[in-house]
This record gives sequence, C-alpha cells and structure tokens, in this order.
Amino acid sequence: MTTSELIQKAYLLNLEGVHILDKYSVEEIGKIYNGIGPDRFPAIIRKALNKLHPTLQVVALIHDIEYHEGGTYEQFTESNDRFYRNGKKAAFSAYSWYDPRRYLVWNKARQFRNLCQFFGWEGWNKIEEKKD
Repeated sequence: MTTSELIQKAYLLNLEGVHILDKYSVEEIGKIYNGIGPDRFPAIIRKALNKLHPTLQVVALIHDIEYHEGGTYEQFTESNDRFYRNGKKAAFSAYSWYDPRRYLVWNKARQFRNLCQFFGWEGWNKIEEKKD
C-alpha cells in the first residue's frame, strides 16, 4: 500500500491516535514510516515483515510517527500498548469472527507490542538525542 492509502485506511478504521498524522504532510509521513520492524533492520527484512503482516502495516504507520516524536517512558509504553489495541481493531475489521486469521493477527499485534516494549526504548529516544 502507498503512504496515502495507509493514511486513508487509518482514518477509515478510526485507529486510536490517528490524528497524530494531521501534523505531517503525506511526503513527511512517507519519510518517517518504515513499516513493520525497527529502522535499524535492513530494508529487506522490513519488506518481508510487511509482506507477512499486511493487516498491521496501517497500525505501524501511527506507531512509527509516535516513535519519530519520542517522549517519556510513559508515552513509550502507551504507544506500544496502542499498537496492540489498534492491531486488534485492524484484525477485527479485516477478518470475520470465524476466520482464524483474525486471531493470528491479533496475537501478532500482542507479540509486536511486547517486542517493542522490551527492545524499542533506544529507537524511541534516538530523535531526542539528535535534537540536543
């Protein structure tokens, strides 16, 4: 999906925190957004993760903007928790209750939330370090 399509989808799903996108142009969002996986991963790995988890790409859009802005540890935790909640919303929107993919995507959102919480603090604060 293009950046514009992801933005439209985020608003269509009324994802939590979607209005953070209002601060940026489509071009700026396109530069910030790196998909699923941290920006320190090689692009080929992030591309593979995006292909494996297309339902969560829209969730990663908001998450990447939040990581770009950084903030306190509480904001970091809330951003990661929001990834989980938005991942559930995206999964439930994409798949019916009887489709096992609904629950696989929902569980993957939880796993990604946990990975971000345990390993993402360095990435969260990297922008703040550059400003100093």
